[in-house]
Amino acid sequence: MLKRIAIVVVLAIVGAGCQWLRPQPGFGPNLSVVVSPPGAQGARIVDVAAADLPVGTAAVTTVRLDGKHGALVATGTTLPLRFTFDVGAAGPGSHSFWAQSRVVDLKRRGIGSYDGALRVNQLQALGSHNSYHQYPPPPLDGIQQLRYFEDPLDVQLQSQGVRQFELDVHVNIAPTGTFSVLHIEGVDENTTCKAFVDCLTTIKTWSDAHPQHIPIGIQLELKGADFAIPNLPYRPWVPADLDTLDATIRSVFGADSLLTPDDLRGSHATLPEAIAADGWPTIDAERGKAIFVMDNGGTFRTWYRAGHDALQDRVIFTNADPGAADAAFIKRNDPTGDFNDIQSLIAQGYITRTRSDADTVEARANNTAPRDAAFASGSTWVSSDFVVPGRSLAIFGTPYLVAVPGGTPARCNPINAPSWCTSNLIESLP
Repeated sequence: MLKRIAIVVVLAIVGAGCQWLRPQPGFGPNLSVVVSPPGAQGARIVDVAAADLPVGTAAVTTVRLDGKHGALVATGTTLPLRFTFDVGAAGPGSHSFWAQSRVVDLKRRGIGSYDGALRVNQLQALGSHNSYHQYPPPPLDGIQQLRYFEDPLDVQLQSQGVRQFELDVHVNIAPTGTFSVLHIEGVDENTTCKAFVDCLTTIKTWSDAHPQHIPIGIQLELKGADFAIPNLPYRPWVPADLDTLDATIRSVFGADSLLTPDDLRGSHATLPEAIAADGWPTIDAERGKAIFVMDNGGTFRTWYRAGHDALQDRVIFTNADPGAADAAFIKRNDPTGDFNDIQSLIAQGYITRTRSDADTVEARANNTAPRDAAFASGSTWVSSDFVVPGRSLAIFGTPYLVAVPGGTPARCNPINAPSWCTSNLIESLP
């Protein structure tokens, strides 16, 4: 019954809109009403224009919400008219702007609409750093920077609310075309899933069993030898390995289980153009999927973009420079030093990852200031080595813990989510 009522309401709005826009005596060409993707606090920029009139044409313009008799939301004296609309005032759901201008004695009308559904970049979720890591063997287990460990990836997803992982990926000598996940070759190799494909399968299996989860972020750091240790079963990366990496990911995650650069870009030439014009897809459209991002910049990014400048046909979003053709994800690991930059990037529509702690320094000192700054910055993902209550207490004797405020796996992003957003709209697993 509710579905039938919704259809009737939509048809009524469409019918009223057609009547509103129908040419009549004394009316000129219709106005264009363009609504931008959500920005800071979810606000929408609305542009009302007449393509055939020069900029600055005198025009008495009114814009109303959800109908010709709706609430007045903007007025102007010239065309084009641009205004910022607080979507919190309208609430969730689809809404429309009904514009009317009087130019001399001629009226013009136009309608623009937006879908109030929450977007992928309007959430903030918990991540784990070196998500596979286990204690190294003695005597390396006494090194303070390495004294952290993580549970298997599916346990993190199910019991710890983790929705973003970091995997360090190394190229195996044999079997050809395979990869391993570990920290430091020949030194710190203990891991919950040594084979890269096993790590991916663990995530995919949990995902299939919980298809209503938000997109799971999987950050890949492509690594090689840190020390000159002979006879290890790994080799340096070459450009062709990146094609194999894409194919390996696709062998586990099918097209319907991935949010890729092509999905975001659509018909646009670059990823920033797509973000500015259309924005990220809705959370509901991307539930049950994974989004892969690259930790590396420099040479790896250059190799990955060769022939794929805007990441055409690629799986992984690169760690890019703002405004570049491949820019959609940007890493900013210092939540205090990068605080203002992160907030700006989030308001512009990028997704970001930051770290609340590094090398166990904050956990040992119980220094929660970087953690608090990380969440306040609005970074899409906040990554930590200490997402389990009591773990830092057992290792270092401090109560240090990183969790999403409110205790949910994800929450409404404090920078760009609308005021009506609630955490259960982001993810509410049974």
